[in-house]
Amino acid sequence: MKKLLFTVSLVLFSFSCNKKENKTAETQILQPQNKNEMTALMTEMMDEMHSNKPSGNNDADFAKMMIEHHKGSVKMSELLLEKGKNDELKAFGRKVIAAQNQEIMLMEKFINEKEVSADSETFQKELSQSMSAMMNREIKIYDNIDKDYAEQMIPHHQSAVDMAKVYLKYGKQKELLNLCREIVETQTAEILQLQLWLKNN
Repeated sequence: MKKLLFTVSLVLFSFSCNKKENKTAETQILQPQNKNEMTALMTEMMDEMHSNKPSGNNDADFAKMMIEHHKGSVKMSELLLEKGKNDELKAFGRKVIAAQNQEIMLMEKFINEKEVSADSETFQKELSQSMSAMMNREIKIYDNIDKDYAEQMIPHHQSAVDMAKVYLKYGKQKELLNLCREIVETQTAEILQLQLWLKNN
């Protein structure tokens, strides 16, 4: 009798272990361990951009959104410098970090503007639409830091260009208007540079 009970207990224990192992395996399939770091930074940046409640002042609202956007570029570039291998892209990343940190400092001067802009509602609508390039689900993922940086930075830059063009229509601050002209020119050229790099690599 004791021998029979021992045998039954052993079978039940074995079944329980197998069930746990199968559940663990299923969990690993449903929740992959290797999360793409570059796309995670893009998602984090978009969450930060959308967490800001509009103030109604076009200058302040643009500055706040573009600051978060620039911070995303800096983080992506820092990840590239830490884990990437391509020297050309690393030089590109260093340039992005230097330029956009400087631009963040300029924009911070305007984040506390309070006067409500008469065309704020229209401005906010167009500003939101300008971020559509980053929300494209067709953006290719390589799981390669260098290629993912280039691939993700192209729509990231395109959104910056589109946001800048919106501000050029509605903005009032001379320094921000000059900055937006610079963003359109510089980042349009950088998009072409990244596209060429991807084509050759």
